[in-house]
Amino acid sequence: MRTVNIYGKQFTVADEPADFWGWVEEGRYNQEWAILSKFLRPEHTFIDLGAWVGSHSLFASTITKHIIAVEPDPVAFEILKTNIVANGYHGLPVRVAITGHEGDITLGSGLLGASTTRANRHEGAGIGAWEEGQSFNINCTTLRNFVKAIADPMFIKMDVEGSEEDILQDFGFFQEHKPTLYLELHPFWWKNEEAGWDSVRQVAGLYKNVLDIHMRPIDLNSLKPRAIILHN
Repeated sequence: MRTVNIYGKQFTVADEPADFWGWVEEGRYNQEWAILSKFLRPEHTFIDLGAWVGSHSLFASTITKHIIAVEPDPVAFEILKTNIVANGYHGLPVRVAITGHEGDITLGSGLLGASTTRANRHEGAGIGAWEEGQSFNINCTTLRNFVKAIADPMFIKMDVEGSEEDILQDFGFFQEHKPTLYLELHPFWWKNEEAGWDSVRQVAGLYKNVLDIHMRPIDLNSLKPRAIILHN
């Protein structure tokens, strides 16, 4: 175990992934922590979709006590669980895949645990294809069903390696709940990029504020950013 500084907050975490924690302490992810600092509120339930090893959930725990960390990758999940327990968070993370249907799904990666576990087996944006022995089957559910017992307001961080394409098709969910949404986008792993961007724009149209990762207003009709923040 090691101590890591996340945007001025100290946490105890598993040693691996050592390179990632080094980058965190170098400040490479400060913009992401700044987003949580600005838009996450104590009254929010923070839903961390694609929690990986838990950095966002750990930082969010300094703002709100209501946190649900979701990670399907079996290797990352064990590290996530270790990090959550080591920092006294009450409640364990959830190992399930959030996508566009109920049932099960096969996910894979070039290396499980390396933050690129996804439904699309092909390479994309310089990230290699699935490797043999690096895939698994897991239960999946929709975002609507996953949060049905959770009261508003919600802050959802969604970094699900392309499955956002399917999740965002439930326009009615976002219209009903209007969660504050920090959304990472992976169009290189979408099944239909044009339709995927249409879904992003449709959901974004529900919100008063559509921002890029630097928290600046952005026009999705002219730009295709790697991440957006939606809030009212």
